[in-house]
Amino acid sequence: HYSIPTQLGYGVRAFLIDTHYGKPSPGTGVSGVANWKGSDGDPHTNNAGVYLCHVFCTLGASDLTTELGKIANFLASHPREVLVFQVENYVDPEDIASSVSDSGLIDYVYTGSTDQYPTLGEMIAENQRVVMFSEGNTGSVPWFHDSYAGAMQETPYDFRRNEANVPLSTQGGIDLLTNPATLDSTCRPHRGGTTGSIFLMNHWVNGNIDDGPDGTLDVTPDPAVAQILNQPDVLIARAEACKARRGKLPNIVAVDDFGEGDLTDAVRQLNGVKAKPFFEVTRPRKATVKAGRKATYKIAIRNWGDGESALTRVCASVPKKLAVKPKCVSAYVSQGNPGKGTAILKISTRRIIQGRFKGSKSGQVRFTISGGGDSISTTAALKVKPLKKKKPKRKRH
Repeated sequence: HYSIPTQLGYGVRAFLIDTHYGKPSPGTGVSGVANWKGSDGDPHTNNAGVYLCHVFCTLGASDLTTELGKIANFLASHPREVLVFQVENYVDPEDIASSVSDSGLIDYVYTGSTDQYPTLGEMIAENQRVVMFSEGNTGSVPWFHDSYAGAMQETPYDFRRNEANVPLSTQGGIDLLTNPATLDSTCRPHRGGTTGSIFLMNHWVNGNIDDGPDGTLDVTPDPAVAQILNQPDVLIARAEACKARRGKLPNIVAVDDFGEGDLTDAVRQLNGVKAKPFFEVTRPRKATVKAGRKATYKIAIRNWGDGESALTRVCASVPKKLAVKPKCVSAYVSQGNPGKGTAILKISTRRIIQGRFKGSKSGQVRFTISGGGDSISTTAALKVKPLKKKKPKRKRH
């Protein structure tokens, strides 16, 4: 079970979240947070908290504002990422808006129409990179969009019953989502009909893997079920079946237990793209050296992509009057969360003599890091200290 920041690091860009009122209750359940009940009074006048929970807050609860703050931090350090949130909302929409504002996430929220979206590039340029949907309860919050009022369409989400509403065991639900003969029925229209431009494919079965069809369900998802359903061939087959029935591939593929199986690989194949790295670098420190000596730069590379870069070339361009262009060096950059690699470049400076060199003794070195289909650049300062002019030797008479 992965935190939201960890999932962001692994490439998840759409989240289905539930919001509930709760109250601290030390020693209660796993989380120490209990659901707010009617007998607790008005949540606004009795200091209720707003939490991310799934049905029962005692099994796991995170303060909403804190979690949204982590997302805002991610967006600040990843300026080209766009996210979608679908909120199953059990609190007043204005309380969602307060958390979005207090967390700093409001700086990135998309405020335009869901009738026609800008391109991803335009959203990035405007820094409106978070689209917020609700399953119906939006209040007067202008950027909180009603999912199923024309913006989004979906598949069914309860696969413990078939199309005829007959109860199924967990294994029966798994069979429903993996048997080619029944895939079409799992793609039938549900909330939102067939009009929304965003198509959500719900892909999970509630309950433990050995639960029967008697209606008793375990609340917590079973990773053993996700390990079957989240395999790339299973996900791709169902997405293609949904395309055949609905006329479009899903935009969002929602699963339980993201860490089981390989959702990333499935979505990558559906998008027709290969695994590749996604580099980030920290600007190297300024180098100050005496003329004629070598300036050393350490380039720390982080890889947030889903592929390694076994042969990563790091090259530098230098101010010609100050230094000699060095040879490129190679580095291995692993895949991870993030993957990492390091390159060391040594740049020979020219012999600059004090009083004989006109112009600035400082300049910028530009580094280009490329490999595995990705490329990024950064710069670092270089300062060269001129050598002192030698005094001429006095002639003896």
